[in-house]
Amino acid sequence: MTEPATEPRREARTGLLLTPAMAARYGVRRTNPVVIGVLAVLVIGFVAGVLGLGYRLATPDTQSKLLAFTVVSPQQVDVTFEVRRNSLDETFCVLRARAEDHTDVGYASIRITPGRDYVQVTYPLATYAEATSAEVLDCTAGQPPRVDPPGFLPGTTNPPQIPVVDGS
Repeated sequence: MTEPATEPRREARTGLLLTPAMAARYGVRRTNPVVIGVLAVLVIGFVAGVLGLGYRLATPDTQSKLLAFTVVSPQQVDVTFEVRRNSLDETFCVLRARAEDHTDVGYASIRITPGRDYVQVTYPLATYAEATSAEVLDCTAGQPPRVDPPGFLPGTTNPPQIPVVDGS
């Protein structure tokens, strides 16, 4: 007659050394390897999805960068910027000039025609007062970008702007 195995085994979850009798008495069971495998696949899938979405949001199809701006007069600031895009896409950009008190003095939503992958534009942004800063809010392909509306002082209006820039 053989005695039941009384050698203690280390339990993976708790790290305790338990004999089979003690494990039965305290309800410690071994984890099913299928459950561990399914959970591992779900976690890996979730992490891959989050990383893929993050990469997609971090690397847009159209990229823009402000290179320089020059205040030409109290009624104009020249904004030089670059756009990297798919050459077949029509691109929309929004530019803004601000005064010293951070109110908008010029705002333009422009369309760049299809043409080259890299376009460097010097845009004459009309202003109703002297600008102290200028920026490219965003550029997107196919439709105007969703950006904040202009923040003009009450009683002022945006001067007329050039709506189209040649991208060829």
